[in-house]
Amino acid sequence: MKSKLIFFPGLGADSRLFFNQKKVFKNSIVPPWLPPQRNETLSQYSRRWSKFLKLKKGCILVGVSFGGMVALEMAKWVKPKAVLLVGSCRTPVSVPLILRVMGSYPGWPIIAKSLAKTFPFGRGWFLGVEKRDQLDLLMDMFLKTPNSFLRWTVNAIRGWDGVELNVAPTYHIHGSRDRLIPCRNVKPDFVIEGGGHTIILTHPREIKEFIEKWA
Repeated sequence: MKSKLIFFPGLGADSRLFFNQKKVFKNSIVPPWLPPQRNETLSQYSRRWSKFLKLKKGCILVGVSFGGMVALEMAKWVKPKAVLLVGSCRTPVSVPLILRVMGSYPGWPIIAKSLAKTFPFGRGWFLGVEKRDQLDLLMDMFLKTPNSFLRWTVNAIRGWDGVELNVAPTYHIHGSRDRLIPCRNVKPDFVIEGGGHTIILTHPREIKEFIEKWA
C-alpha cells in the first residue's frame, strides 16, 4: 500500500496550489489551514494541527515554503516515512533579513496586497511565474488569505528556532532562481535550474518525479 501524502501549501496559498499533484497522487490530501491561536508558536501550532488531523505514522509530509517549515515541526510528533521540502528551508535565517524585518510591521499584509493588485507582474517576477493563469491563481489565493493569518505566519517564522537535524528522512528540492528563499541560503538535494519560488506550479513534471522517489 502506498503511503498517504499530506500536502501543506505556503504562506498566502491554499489547496489550489497542488492542482497538478492532486491529479497524479490520488492517495493525497491538502488539509485547510487550522486557525492559529493567539501568540502560538510555529512548533505549538504544528503539534496541535498534527493532533487535529490524526495523522498516522508512515505518512509522507510534503511542504511548500512555509508549509515545509510546518512539516518539519509536525514530523516530531507524526513520525512520517519522509518529509519532502519544496522551495522551503530548515531555519528562518535562510529567508533574507530585509523580508523578515519588513514582516515585523503589523500593516504589511495590507501594503503587500495593495502592491500586488497595482503591480501584479512584479509579484510574478518575484515568485518566478510567467504564465498568466498561474499568476492569477497566486494572486487570488494571496488576496483571499486573511490578513490576521498572514501576520501570524511571518511572526511565527521570525520566532522559529528551525529544525536543523533530521527528525525524519528529509529531502529537499529548490529552484536555482528562488528570490524568496535564495538557493544559496539552503542545501537542497535537488535543484531545478531556472526555477523560482513557485516550482510546485511551474515545474510539475520535476516535482512529480521528486515525489515519486518516496511516495
